[in-house]
Amino acid sequence: MLGFNHSLAGSIVAVLVPAPIVPVVSLAAHFVLDTTPHFGRDESTAYSKPFKIWLAIDGVLCVLSALFAMWLFPDKWFIIGVGAFFGVVPDLFWPLWHKGPAWLDKFLDWAEWIQWGERASYGWMFDAFYGFLFSFTLFALAGKV
Repeated sequence: MLGFNHSLAGSIVAVLVPAPIVPVVSLAAHFVLDTTPHFGRDESTAYSKPFKIWLAIDGVLCVLSALFAMWLFPDKWFIIGVGAFFGVVPDLFWPLWHKGPAWLDKFLDWAEWIQWGERASYGWMFDAFYGFLFSFTLFALAGKV
C-alpha cells in the first residue's frame, strides 16, 4: 500500500484513540491495511529509477497527509505526527529485506506474505479510493463535512 494511506490511517488513529496507545494501534492498522487489495511494486521494476521517483513522491505525500491532518486538528499535532510515523514505519524496513539480521527477514517475509492483494497494474485504484475515504473521514471527524 502507498505510504500516504498509512500516514492518513495513522492520523485517524491519533484522533480517535487515547494518546498512549496511538503507536501500537497505528502499527496494527498498518498491517491490517496491508491485508487489503492495494497498489504494489512490480518485481521487475523494484528499485529502478521510476520506482525511486515514485518512492520520493510517496514520501512527500506522507508528510503532506500528516500536515493535512495537523491542519484539521491543530491541538493534536504532536500525537498525529506520532500516529502518522508509526503508521508508515514498517515500510521503512523494506530496503533491509535479505540484507539485515535473520529476525528482520522473518518479519519481512511475514509482512510480504500478508500482502496477497498487492497489484502493480490496477492496485492504484484501491489506493486512490482509500486515500479519498481516509481524507473524507478526517474531514468528517473535524466537523468539516
